[in-house]
Amino acid sequence: MIRRGNSKVTDVPAENLVTFIRRNMLLGSDELSGDGKSWIRVDRHYQLRKYFASDEKEKSGNPDKTDFDGSSPSPPPGLEGELEEMASLMKDINGLP
Repeated sequence: MIRRGNSKVTDVPAENLVTFIRRNMLLGSDELSGDGKSWIRVDRHYQLRKYFASDEKEKSGNPDKTDFDGSSPSPPPGLEGELEEMASLMKDINGLP
């Protein structure tokens, strides 16, 4: 399962994660979970962190930063459409209707 902001995509094959990272469809700030309860940032996952530059935080303006009220920043515009497109691609790859 992948989460970006409040949007989630389920049934993501692990073997496709590296491809999604290389195509910039999966960001270091996105989160992964096997059970939907425990989440880890993609760029901190022990098997995936090597695919991210160590200076990604500098390029993105420190994605760990929260707003002054303690809430997380809002997801970027168009995120939901991108996640839906990624879900559709994954269904095509896996031969699902």
